[in-house]
Amino acid sequence: MKATIAAVYLAALAEGTATGGRAKPSTPGSKTPKPGGKSFTLHQIENKNFKGHDGAKALMHAHMKYAQKLPDEVSKAVQSNPDLRIKLTALTQEDGKTGTVQAKPAQHVDSEYSIIVDFGTPAQTIPLNLDTGSSDLWVFSTDTDPSSVQGQTLYRPDNSSTSKRLSGETWKILYGDMAGASGIVYTDKVQIGDTSVETQAIEAALQVSADIASDSFVSGIMGMANSAANTVRPTPQRTYIDNIKDELALPLFTANLRSRAPGNYNFGYVNKSEHTGDIMYTQIDLTSPFWKISSSGYWIGKDEHVHAIDSIVDTGTSLMLLPQSVVDNYYASINGSVLDPKLGMMLFPCDADVPDFWLSIGSYHGRLPAQYINYGPVNPKYCFGGIQTSRGLPFSVLGDVFLKAQFAVFDYGDAVVGLANKDLGL
Repeated sequence: MKATIAAVYLAALAEGTATGGRAKPSTPGSKTPKPGGKSFTLHQIENKNFKGHDGAKALMHAHMKYAQKLPDEVSKAVQSNPDLRIKLTALTQEDGKTGTVQAKPAQHVDSEYSIIVDFGTPAQTIPLNLDTGSSDLWVFSTDTDPSSVQGQTLYRPDNSSTSKRLSGETWKILYGDMAGASGIVYTDKVQIGDTSVETQAIEAALQVSADIASDSFVSGIMGMANSAANTVRPTPQRTYIDNIKDELALPLFTANLRSRAPGNYNFGYVNKSEHTGDIMYTQIDLTSPFWKISSSGYWIGKDEHVHAIDSIVDTGTSLMLLPQSVVDNYYASINGSVLDPKLGMMLFPCDADVPDFWLSIGSYHGRLPAQYINYGPVNPKYCFGGIQTSRGLPFSVLGDVFLKAQFAVFDYGDAVVGLANKDLGL
């Protein structure tokens, strides 16, 4: 059964219970840990072959992940720019469905970092992307069409004494109306850090879109959103974090992502040395399966703007996607910034004087330094902007551009997200 992430979101929204207004910020990190509860740190692994970011691909991927179409300016760019059209085709065309030979994209489109997860008995170590914006644990496997396998580490269910096929269960993650990845479902032992689940649902890919297949550094996704967004049908499956949260000392994990360096995730505890000042906790929207929060405004340099913004906090999206009016205000402050018609996204001169961006949640102001907003060069003169439009999406997205400058807490017990500034060494 087909299920887009956007469609699952809308279905969950329709089924969600009304919970009234947002709860007041709480302080989960100060609660008493459960006696005997587990806690551990998961370090990111660096891709030594990573060459740089592709802003155009990152923008298209984010919009196809959560919406039915691209923004108008990106759609127009795709029509007029053959290179961009090739990238979109790679993103959406499933390998193994046609006789078309798909060119392998350059190395610079690979993931920058991954985490390590153990599957099966004996353990098979497989690198994955940890994604708070999805709810599926899926992997390349020996079931994957050979044309889609380009050096990934494969999950081998036949080599595990504890694997079991879930008969009749299938999954399919789509980007908009097009292909992403799809396949069958097993249960098997999965272990991360000091935790394990004996019968975790593992979604083994049969078909994978060419863009995903081209990333040989990672072999799948570890979804960390609410299980309500899981795409397995006819029986949706629980995420790994939903299965282990009650075993943790505190039912939460934290993300301490870094710029140009591996970060880490802590499970079951909050490391006070990883942030500066207090953590601001805000209630998530309980009618959404994602980590959706509301902010009260933003600052561009020293200029304050009161503007309520509903956003999801998503480690699986590279860019920071904000309402068009916010994007317009930000780039109006940068001399020489331009909406590039060939890419459909905002660029600015690499040597421009770029202001910091601050996101406000009540009295809290989360800083995104100017250096982090430069997403990398398009050419010797212009650079990709790390802030781009969310127009057409059901929410804004606080992706890695923002999260690399923040310390984030994802608390399942109190249903809150916590944010704090941290020492960036700037």
